[in-house]
Order: sequence, then structure tokens, then C-alpha cells
Amino acid sequence: MKLKFALSAAVLSVASVFGSAAPAMAEAKVVKQVAPEYPRGAERREMEGSVSLSFDVNDAGAVENVQVVDASTPGVFDSAAIKALSQWKFEAGSPDSGVNVTINFQL
Repeated sequence: MKLKFALSAAVLSVASVFGSAAPAMAEAKVVKQVAPEYPRGAERREMEGSVSLSFDVNDAGAVENVQVVDASTPGVFDSAAIKALSQWKFEAGSPDSGVNVTINFQL
């Protein structure tokens, strides 16, 4: 069985969410993406779902402070999404906060 991982369009141009009074900042650019590992239990039960995450990018381009914002099936894909996102790298020198991304898990 071939597993697919779809990253929402937000990943291609990872966008920050700022209030209208926030200063303009350059968006962090992804230089390395790591696909999540499909949880075996979810695969066996033929489950699909998505996880929306919020995180910060530090000055070195590393991901920090990853938090689950929403999950279609809470607790099923959360850990896999967090583990993968924590390994992503962004262009150094472009720190960003409140970045949002959705990772979709599809069989």
C-alpha cells in the first residue's frame, strides 16, 4: 500500500499569522522538509486525518515551540506530525513566530 503525505499549500510558502498591528516581517523559507512517519495503528485501521500546527523559527532556521492547533482525529497523528516538523529547517537569519502549517495523512 502506498502512503501519501500532503502538506497544505501553506507549507510551500509558510505564512505567519500576525495581528494587523504587527510589524511586517519576511516569511521564513523552508530549506528542508521531513515527511512524517504514518502511525502503524492508523495505517492498520485505514485512518486518514490532518494536524494543524503552530511553531516558531529561530535565527538559525530551526523549528521551536511546536504546538497542535487542531487535529481531525486528536491524538492519532499529532506525535508523528510534531516529530516530522521538528526536523524541518528554514533559511537562517529569518526568524519568525506564529507560523502555521497543516499536515495531511492520506493512505
